[in-house]
Amino acid sequence: MPSTGGELKLLYRGRVVTLEVRDVDGRIREVVRHPGSVSILPVDGDRVFLIRQYRYPLDDYIWEIPAGTLEEGESPEECAARELEEETGLKAGRLERMFEAYLVPGYGTEKMHFFLATDLTRGEMHPEPSERIEVHELPIDRAIDMIRRNEISDVKTIAALLWYRGLR
Repeated sequence: MPSTGGELKLLYRGRVVTLEVRDVDGRIREVVRHPGSVSILPVDGDRVFLIRQYRYPLDDYIWEIPAGTLEEGESPEECAARELEEETGLKAGRLERMFEAYLVPGYGTEKMHFFLATDLTRGEMHPEPSERIEVHELPIDRAIDMIRRNEISDVKTIAALLWYRGLR
């Protein structure tokens, strides 16, 4: 039976995450608390929409599927629809839940809800001011090949594409 450990200490409370530490059976445990997130795989026939997004911690652009953090009181479906439109300008006629996964259960609480977006219509992107995003439409086979060549290194994108290819 897991121990609840000693006193919880809040080290940091940010806009998105909090960092806590606790002594658990004589060992310090760090926990990053996160409200949860979504990611969306937009598919149109045999084509997928991926984004190239600048990621500050990496100081580089990487290939990803659209994603974002749940806002307070927002359902995963609402968040997925909002993030899809903000980051790509696409609206989904159909938004289907794919699966859910914990991203870093060794030290974090973030659970990501994965969605498949189909019956897409194009509109205007509305990225946040700090976001630098390019939208690319490409064949799904090319995206899978990009995983093989390590051009896609984002785990949520790899998981969603391989789930779609293997389990759909």
